[in-house]
Amino acid sequence: MLFDREYTKPFITSIVSLVILLVAGAFNAAAADSQAAPKPAASSASDPALWKLTDEDSEIYLFGTIHILNPNLNWKSAKVVAAFDASETVVFEAPADTSNPEATQAMVAKYGLNPSGTTLSSLLTASANQRLATVLEQLGMKGMAANFEPLRPWLAGASLSVLQIQSVGGDPNAGVERILSALAARDGKTVGYFETDEQQIQILSGLSPEAEVYFLEEGLRQIQEEPNQIIELVEAWRSGDQVAMDEMLVTGFAGQDEVMESFLTRRNFNWASQIEQLMRGSGTVFIAVGAAHLVGKQSVQVYLSEKGFNAVRQ
Repeated sequence: MLFDREYTKPFITSIVSLVILLVAGAFNAAAADSQAAPKPAASSASDPALWKLTDEDSEIYLFGTIHILNPNLNWKSAKVVAAFDASETVVFEAPADTSNPEATQAMVAKYGLNPSGTTLSSLLTASANQRLATVLEQLGMKGMAANFEPLRPWLAGASLSVLQIQSVGGDPNAGVERILSALAARDGKTVGYFETDEQQIQILSGLSPEAEVYFLEEGLRQIQEEPNQIIELVEAWRSGDQVAMDEMLVTGFAGQDEVMESFLTRRNFNWASQIEQLMRGSGTVFIAVGAAHLVGKQSVQVYLSEKGFNAVRQ
């Protein structure tokens, strides 16, 4: 045997627990935050983008997040804090529940492992396998490619994104959703979700074999060749530069139309429909989803405008 599934099970389970935290957002955006290690200067105030929808009896805020952050990065602007404090309900993408290892293992077995007898390396080209070895060495995991052999390409790619973030100081506990979730619990706010954790895993596991392999191979290339883009992206998010974020995300998804459709477009359309239902109710709601969902020509705001709702930048 080229690998031992029982030997690698603890490694896989721990990685997938972190992947569940990350999988909701576009990986190019999510991997960006932790690279921006320096804390912003006091004179450079954070101003991440925030939108507001209103009608006679409803206020809904839309806030783009980063799922795993460097703890030194201060992102809480006064207007974001005020909007959150004013809200009775907070809605996230999914629970990102990592408290049940058995459930995590079951999802791994169902969606994340190659069929018996199939290895990750057998699905990749020789050059991609070499790049994988190089990236693992770059991440301080030299000689550990065997740990990835059981993984389907989508899970290997997602895992490497998480490992890259952690290697430069990223901490899931510092992610925007983790912080807001704790504050919501503290304040007794109602919490809702657009999707389940399993639905989010299915987004990646449902890719075609070709798209899945390309997702991994392109991720390897970006980790190795374009580290500076990560720093630029988090700075664009922190400063609220939607144009720069859009340009970088479009570049990041180049050649990955199926991934773009699965990660963003289809989900943005579905979430806009759920927000439409929220607008038919009353009260103040704070929605926190990955920042990639709120930029570009197929953003949540665009689909809301098609339904007659105008999201106004705050």
